[in-house]
This record gives sequence, C-alpha cells and structure tokens, in this order.
Amino acid sequence: MSANTSRATHPLPPGPVAALREEIRCLLIHPAITPERRQQAEPFLSQCLEVARLRRWQELIVQECAIWEEKTLAAEEMQTKAVSQQWDNDNF
Repeated sequence: MSANTSRATHPLPPGPVAALREEIRCLLIHPAITPERRQQAEPFLSQCLEVARLRRWQELIVQECAIWEEKTLAAEEMQTKAVSQQWDNDNF
C-alpha cells in the first residue's frame, strides 16, 4: 500500500518566492503605487524566480511607500496649519 502524497490532499506550504510575491502584491495596493504600475509589475512578479531580486524590489516598494506617506502627512499638516491660522484670523 502506498501513501497518497498528492498536492490536492497534502498542499505544500508556499516557498519563499511565492510568499514574497504575495507580500509584494499586498504592497502594490498602497496608494503610492499607481494602477498602471501594478499592472506593469505583474508579469515581473509572475516570472521572477530570484528571491534576492524579489526582496530588493520589496525593499524599494516599502521605501517608496514610506516617502509617499511622509510627503502626504507633511502636506496634510501644512493644510491643517493653514486652515487653523485662517480660522484664528477670521475669529479674532
């Protein structure tokens, strides 16, 4: 009697390439990344088998998202200050 080792009954955990691809796809949903860039990234993600390259790309996306967030927060802070100053000028 042989053991059934079919992937259908015993799915293997995702390897590092599959896991990185999934993480990168989640990062690409960030508003810093345009839909066009997401679409352009998909063929690369689907074909790349190099863990080091995927990790580097992941790092670059994280950096880009962080820069976008810093710029967005700074712009929101400036806008809040301007509105607050206008409110103070109008009410005093």
